[in-house]
Amino acid sequence: MNKIQTLLGRAFAPAWVTTAALAVSLSMPLSAAAQTVEVPGLGDDVTVYTDADGIPTIVGQTEADVTFVQGYLHARDRFFQMDFLRRAASGTLAELLGQGALGNDIQLRTLGLRRAALATWAGLDPEEKGWVRAYADGVNQWLASNPLPPEYGPLELTAAEPWSPLDSLAIGKLLAFQLSFDSDDADLTVQLLTYQGVGDFVGFDGTALFFEDIVRTAPEDDRVSIPTWFADAGIIPVPGGSTAGKNTSPMIFRAAPGADALRDALKQHVDALQQLPVIGPSIARAEEPAGSNWFVVSGDVTESGFPILANDPHLGLDMPSTFTKENLVILDEDVAVSGVAFAGTPLVIQGCNTHICWGSTVNSNDVTDYYQEEFLVNNFGLPTHTIHNGEPEPVRYVFQSYFVNGVGDGENDNISRANVGYDAGGISFLVPRRNNGPIVAQPTATTGVSVQYTGWGPTFELSTFRKWARATDLEEFRDGLSDFTIGGQNFAYADVEGNIAYFTTGTVPLRADLQSNTVDGGVPPFLLRDGTGALNHEWLPVDGAPVTRGIDFAALPMDEMPQIVNPESGYIANANNDPVGNTLDNNPLNQLRPGANGIYYLGAAYPGLRQGRIDRVLQSLIASGDPITVDDIKALQANNQMLDAEIVVPYIVQAFDNATAEGAWPGLAQFALSPAIQEAVGRLAAWDFSTPTGIQQGFDPGDDPMNLPEPDAAEIDNSVAATIYSTFRGQAIANTIDGTLSAIGLQEVLPSSRVANRAFMNLLQSFETNMGIGASGIPFFNVPEAPDMATARDVVLLASLNDALELLASDEFAPAFGNSTDQDDYRWGLLHRIVFDHPLGADPFNVPNGGGLTQVGPGLPGVARSGGFDVVDASGHSARADGVNDFMFGSGPARRVVAEVTDSGPVVDEIIPGGRSGILLSPFYTNQLMRWLVNDYLPLDIGEADAAGNAVQVETFTTP
Repeated sequence: MNKIQTLLGRAFAPAWVTTAALAVSLSMPLSAAAQTVEVPGLGDDVTVYTDADGIPTIVGQTEADVTFVQGYLHARDRFFQMDFLRRAASGTLAELLGQGALGNDIQLRTLGLRRAALATWAGLDPEEKGWVRAYADGVNQWLASNPLPPEYGPLELTAAEPWSPLDSLAIGKLLAFQLSFDSDDADLTVQLLTYQGVGDFVGFDGTALFFEDIVRTAPEDDRVSIPTWFADAGIIPVPGGSTAGKNTSPMIFRAAPGADALRDALKQHVDALQQLPVIGPSIARAEEPAGSNWFVVSGDVTESGFPILANDPHLGLDMPSTFTKENLVILDEDVAVSGVAFAGTPLVIQGCNTHICWGSTVNSNDVTDYYQEEFLVNNFGLPTHTIHNGEPEPVRYVFQSYFVNGVGDGENDNISRANVGYDAGGISFLVPRRNNGPIVAQPTATTGVSVQYTGWGPTFELSTFRKWARATDLEEFRDGLSDFTIGGQNFAYADVEGNIAYFTTGTVPLRADLQSNTVDGGVPPFLLRDGTGALNHEWLPVDGAPVTRGIDFAALPMDEMPQIVNPESGYIANANNDPVGNTLDNNPLNQLRPGANGIYYLGAAYPGLRQGRIDRVLQSLIASGDPITVDDIKALQANNQMLDAEIVVPYIVQAFDNATAEGAWPGLAQFALSPAIQEAVGRLAAWDFSTPTGIQQGFDPGDDPMNLPEPDAAEIDNSVAATIYSTFRGQAIANTIDGTLSAIGLQEVLPSSRVANRAFMNLLQSFETNMGIGASGIPFFNVPEAPDMATARDVVLLASLNDALELLASDEFAPAFGNSTDQDDYRWGLLHRIVFDHPLGADPFNVPNGGGLTQVGPGLPGVARSGGFDVVDASGHSARADGVNDFMFGSGPARRVVAEVTDSGPVVDEIIPGGRSGILLSPFYTNQLMRWLVNDYLPLDIGEADAAGNAVQVETFTTP
C-alpha cells in the first residue's frame, strides 16, 4: 500500500457504495428538486438545470453571469483537476505534489507556457478579458465558501491559491501545446546522426537507412481527406518527384563540430520532455500520440436527408475525465451551445448550438523548429547573446523561483523554497529571434539548441470557440477560424441548412529556404536547423502580409490550408492522416505552392491506419446504395478492426502455403509440420480483424455494462486471433527492424514502435520491388542460409508467429494464460486492459479499484476492453508489446459524439469516459464510464427547454 492510500485510511467507502449511488441516481424520478445558492457578484439570477446523469445546463441573462456560474460549477466538481492542470502548465506542481515534481517544473518553466498565457492576456480586448475574469470570479467564489476536495488531505494542504484568468489561459496553452508541439526534430536528429556515424564506420548508407528504410514519412495506407486538393488549390507536384535545386540528404550534420555532445544533449532534452505530466506522453517518443477521428456525411447519402457528424478526440483516459459536459444558455444573445469543456477554462470547446455542430482532430502541421545556436557567454558560462550572421543578439533572462510542498512531514501547508542553480533552471534563457523561444540544451560552452514554436506568443483560440457559440451559418463559423493559431486542428462542420465542411487551422510558418523552392543545406524542417544564418532557415517576417491575430511572422495563407465544402463524394473524414497527400511518396517537400511560390510544406508525420479503415467503411456504405443511418455511423465509431493486420495477415498465410508446397526449403517446411502453427494460421485466415475481449468481464460494443454477457463462439475466435496477431507483431518487429538495427550497432537508437511497425509493413508491401533489402543496402529478413530472399521473408514471418505462440505459453504470460498451449485460452481481454489513472496515481482514486469497477485478475490490472493497435475506436499500445502488461492502453476517445443536424436543430448523442464529478464518492464519478466502455451514449440537451424537461434538480444562483 502506498503512502497516499495509507493516509486516506478509511476515509472512503468501498467501491460498491459508488455503484449503489449510481444506480440510485439513474432511477431518480424526473420531478426536479429546487435549491437556491447565494453568491455575490451576479448581475441577475442564473438557473442551473441538472439531469439524472449530473450534467448541468446553465441559463442566465448575460455571458458574464453564465460564465461566472460555469467557473463555480467547474470548481465544485473538478477543482483538484483544475489545480493540477494550472500547476502543470505553470511549472508549480512541486508546490502541490512535493519534491518529485521539481524536475518537471524546471522543464515547464523553461518551455514557458505561462509566459505565453500572459502574452495572450495582454492581447485580449476588454470584452474578452471580461468573460475570462468572470470565470475566475466564479471559481474563487466556490473556493471562498467550500472545503477543498479530498485529495488535499494526504498532500497536507488546507488552502489553495485563488484562481486567476491567467490560470485558464495557461491551461489552454498546455492543451494546445500537447496537440501541436513537436519534439521529433530533436529525437530524429539524434537518430540520424547516429545512423550516419555508424554507417560511415560499418559501411552502409546511414542517410538512406534513416529516410527510406526506417523513419518513413509515407503512411501505411494512402487514404487522404481531400483527394482533389492539389487541383483545387493549385498545388504543383514537381515532375520527377523532386523539387528543382532541392537536396533532402542532411549532409550538414556530418561536419558539425561536437556532434557527440549535441546528440547527447538532445537525447537528455527529449528524455526530460517524456516525463512531463499531461503533455509528455503525447509529444516525446509517443507510442500513442494525441489524435482523433471525425467523419461527416451529407444528407444526400443519409436515410433522414440530414447530415450526420461524428467525432471522437483521443486524449489521455484519466480520472477524472479530460472533458466535462455542459449546456450554456445566454438569454440576452439568444445563444444556446452544448458539448464539452476543459475543466479550468470557460466556453464549450467541441459541440453544437441550435444551428451548427463542429468537431475536430489534431492537425499534425509542423509548427516547431529546433535550431543549433552559437553563443557568447559571460564569466559564469551563461549565454548572453546568440550569433546570427556574425552579429551578437541579446538573450533574454527570466529568473525563476521554485517552491516545494513538504508532503509526508506531518506539517500542513509546509511550502519551502527550492535551491535551483542559475544554469540548472534558475534562469530561463529566451531567444527573441525564435518567437521568444527557450534555449533547451547547451552541449558545449558556446553552442546550444533553441526552440521556435508558434505558440510562444499571444494566441486566441478561446475566442474562436466564443464566436462559434454564436455562429448561425457557414460564413460565421469560417470567421471564427481567424483566431485559431496553435493546437492546430482539422475542424469538421455541419449545419441545419445541410452543409458539411472541413477546415484546417493552425499557423504554419513560412521558412525562408522553402520559400525559395529549396531546402537549404539539405536540412528539412523536421530536423535540427541552423540558427547562425549560415543557412537560410529563418521564419520569414510578416512584411505586410495578412496574418493570424497576434502572430508576427509570415504564415501559409488560409486559402492554402486544406479545406472543402460539400464535396461530391458525399462525405469527409479525417483521422490525423495526411489530409491531401503531401507525404504519400515518402517526401513531404516536393510540391510547390500556387504559382511555384515556395515549397508547399505542411508536415511530415501522419498516421494512416485509422483513416484507411474509416474511408473504406464509408465508401462501402455509400456504394451499397442503402441510405446511411445514425446507427451506421455509431457502428463505425465503435469499429475495432485492425487494418495493419488485414494488410499483413495475407503475407503470413502465403508464407505458410509456401511452406507446405512440394519442394519447399526444409528450413521453411519445418513450420508446416507444427500443429500450433497450423492452428494459428487457420485462425488468422478466418479472422475478421475485430478485437473483442472474449471474456465475460470484458467490455465490448453493445454489451449491457451492468450485466456483461458470456462471449459467443465467434467473439472468442476473433479474440484469440487478435491476441495471436498482436503478439506476432512485436516479435516480427524484433526479428526484422530491431534485430537488424541492433546487429549493426544501432540498438541504442531504435525508432518508436509506431515508426518500426510502419517500416516493417513497408518491407512487406514493397517486397516485389526491393526483395526485403533497404535503400541502405541492408537486408532485413536475415536468414543467411535461405536460398532466396522470398524464402527468408517467409521463414522470418513464420518464425515470428512461432515465437509469439511460445511467448503466450511462457511464464511471462502465466497471469493471463497459466502457461497454457491451448490457443482457445488466449483471450484478448486478458491482455488489452486500461487503468483510468488519477493524477495522484493511487487507489481508490484510480479506476478500477475505485468507482465500482475491479481489475481483471491478480497481476492483470485494469478493465478489459476491446480494441487494439491503431483501430478506429482508439485504444492503442506499443507495437513492440511482448509482456503480459504491455498491451494495456491509456489514451483514446475522451468524448464520443454523433450528431444528426436536422432542419429544426441538431439531435445529438454524446458520452465521456468518466462522469461530471471528480469527487470519488459522487454518484457522477464514473456513471458515464459504464456507457463509454460499451460504446453507448447519452442524449445531449441543447437550450433551456430540453434541460428543463429533463431536470432532476434546479438550482437558482442569486446575489444576496
